[in-house]
Amino acid sequence: MGDNMESSFIPRGMVVSGDIKSGGNLCVEGEVYGDVYIDGTLELRGSIKGKHIKVGRVELDSGIIESDIECDDYISVGEGVTILGNVSATNADIDGAVSGDLTVLERVHVGGTAVIKGKVKAGEIMVELGAVCEVGIENASQEGKAAQFFENYLKERATNN
Repeated sequence: MGDNMESSFIPRGMVVSGDIKSGGNLCVEGEVYGDVYIDGTLELRGSIKGKHIKVGRVELDSGIIESDIECDDYISVGEGVTILGNVSATNADIDGAVSGDLTVLERVHVGGTAVIKGKVKAGEIMVELGAVCEVGIENASQEGKAAQFFENYLKERATNN
């Protein structure tokens, strides 16, 4: 977890009902029923069911999240993770399952074990062989460039004919 931040731990077998707010890191191996707002890193090997998670960084190893996730930095969704909700981050590595829209400002890497259903909007998208994707894809940083390319191509073609 983050270098100089305080860390909190919810162990396996513990159930927390209610929202969690912290300026530090959080590792969840138990269950959380509520929203999570932390400045540091969220690590998951349990479950979170709420409406909204807002964190600095996310490292998900296993478990399930039924909530929208707003991540300021990087999110890593491991092979043993299922997310039912929308995800936004600056960068992302997805090897688990996501059912919801994925909005990534810079780069998203979709691993060969990933399963994604929803819209993906990212600056750069890399999808490995084996990934299962039922998605609409939008390139955030290249918006309009494909249309401009074909418009220029057709103009040049018309001029040469």
